Amino acid sequence: MTKPATEKPASAAEQTEPQVENTTPELTRDQKAMAIVRSYTPWTAVAGILPLPLFDMAALMAAQLHMLSKISKVYDVPFKQNTVKGIVSTLLGTIISTGVGASLGSLIKGIPLVGPVIGFFAVPGMYSAATYAVGRVFVTHFEAGGTFLDFDAQKMRAHFIDEFEKAKAQPDLAKPA
Repeated sequence: MTKPATEKPASAAEQTEPQVENTTPELTRDQKAMAIVRSYTPWTAVAGILPLPLFDMAALMAAQLHMLSKISKVYDVPFKQNTVKGIVSTLLGTIISTGVGASLGSLIKGIPLVGPVIGFFAVPGMYSAATYAVGRVFVTHFEAGGTFLDFDAQKMRAHFIDEFEKAKAQPDLAKPA
């Protein structure tokens, strides 16, 4: 004995109805990478609020290394933490040594009474600007086909300072994207 069919066949109109496709365009690599950069800038601003001198710098460096690790995956660039740490330190040293980001250093928080107050207001913005600049410089470098091994921090110095200055001028940079 056969069972009667409980489902009725689809009508001709139902069979020819077009499937709705996802019309969201695929993001380009640089758009994906910049989304990563924008997601890390608020977190590094939070690192700038940390009251302990040097601990905040360690948190900044850790966040930037993690950001660059994610960006390197977007571009299929091998990530070696020790190599990248040296490059990022060189870039951050650039803004401190040129006076562009003199207040970037967390040591300002060590000044009795006024240091923590100044640090609370100045350092988070500098940290988020520095993170944005680091990310932007590497996205530009990777878009040109570069890797961490052929990155020349001295040649990228002017570009980094320019990106840092642009980022400092963006008051909403530290807000989540």
